[in-house]
Amino acid sequence: MKIIINGILGRMGKAIVKLAKQEGFTIVAGVDKEDTILDEIPVKNLPDKLPKGIDCALDFSSPEGTVAIAEWCAKNGIPLVSGTTGLNDKQLEALRSASKKIPLFYATNMSLSVALLGKFASIYASANPDADTEIVEYHHRHKADAPSGTALTLAEKIAQARGLGKDSIIFGRHGKTGERPKKQIGIHAVRAGEITGEHHIIFADETQEVILVHRARSRALFAKGALEAAKWLVKKPCGLYSIDDIVKTFFGGD
Repeated sequence: MKIIINGILGRMGKAIVKLAKQEGFTIVAGVDKEDTILDEIPVKNLPDKLPKGIDCALDFSSPEGTVAIAEWCAKNGIPLVSGTTGLNDKQLEALRSASKKIPLFYATNMSLSVALLGKFASIYASANPDADTEIVEYHHRHKADAPSGTALTLAEKIAQARGLGKDSIIFGRHGKTGERPKKQIGIHAVRAGEITGEHHIIFADETQEVILVHRARSRALFAKGALEAAKWLVKKPCGLYSIDDIVKTFFGGD
C-alpha cells in the first residue's frame, strides 16, 4: 500500500515511518513545516506539492494541518486516516465535509484497546448512573493540548451512556467548589516527563470503586492502529468513520 504521512517529522509521524517500513508499506512522501528528506522520504511543506497515485494518507499533525490535508485528499480522491487532536467545531466540520467525497477515518486514539475500554466504560456508566466519575490522563510535557482528545472522547461516551450533555463534563477543580454534584464527569490532565499516554477512569460510590486503566508503553501502539485503520478504510465507501466502527465487529456489527 502506498501512503503519505502528514506530520511526518513529529513523534507519531516518525513512529509510523518505522513501523510502516517493517510491515511492507511504501511511504511515497511526507508533509511537514519544511521541505526536507527523512530516511530517503521526500518531505514537502504543502500538500499541493505531493505526488498523486496514493492509496491512503495518514495524518498526525496540527488542527490546521489536518484541515489542509483533508481538503487535499477530498480534491484528489484519497482516503484519509487522521489522529490529530485539539480540533474545534469548525475544523471537525471540515472533516465531515471532506468525508462526503472520500472515506475518512478519525479517532482521537488509534488503540483498539482504548476503544474497547471506552465501550466497557459506557456499559458500566449506564448500569451505574449514580457512581461519581472522574478521568485522569497523563502525557508527556510536550503535548500541545489539554485535556487529551482521548479523555474527552471517553467522557463524552460516558455522558452519552447516561443521557447527559457535554455540559456535564468539567475540567479540573480549584478553590471552594462545594459538594460534588452527582451528574458530573471530571477530567484532570497531568503533563510530565516523557509519559507516552495513560488514562484512568474512576467510578466510585458509597460501596465500591472501579478503576479502569490503560497505559501506552510505546507510540508503536498508535502507529499500528493507524496502519490497520488505513488497510480497513481503503475498502470502504465515502463517509466519516471512527474506531467505534471497528469495535462493532467484536459485538456483532458490520
